[in-house]
Amino acid sequence: MTLTLFIHLIAIGIWAGCVATEVVCELEQKHVKYKDSYIASLHWSIDKFVEIPAIFITGITGYLMLNDVVFDSLLTIKVSAGVLAIVFNLIASYSVYKRYKCLIADDEEGYLKYDLIHERIGVGCVLFILVAIISGGYHFTGY
Repeated sequence: MTLTLFIHLIAIGIWAGCVATEVVCELEQKHVKYKDSYIASLHWSIDKFVEIPAIFITGITGYLMLNDVVFDSLLTIKVSAGVLAIVFNLIASYSVYKRYKCLIADDEEGYLKYDLIHERIGVGCVLFILVAIISGGYHFTGY
């Protein structure tokens, strides 16, 4: 295993761990009034300090490893799902940021709008992350 692959796998683990933690927190706070919810602040802090850096490290190391591979259908699926997961997660992070800003501005309408956007984008993000991890695992193990 190369150092680049090792860093890539660690970054994926951190990223996936953040997403799993955020899903649990979001579901826990789903029916709490927006002013009583801690999720906007917590989620933005996780994104800003941990998740977004992990996404960038994952993308950079993934890109660096593309020079050393021969593409087959499974690797094409893995790379495509990985790129889509990055794009969807960055859009989701932007909606998390906007939701947090609406909370600070006491803008309930904006808060609810960005909460809904985040919820919808988040589903796609989770699915693409899972497809990338599963197809990458199959490709890595050779099964």
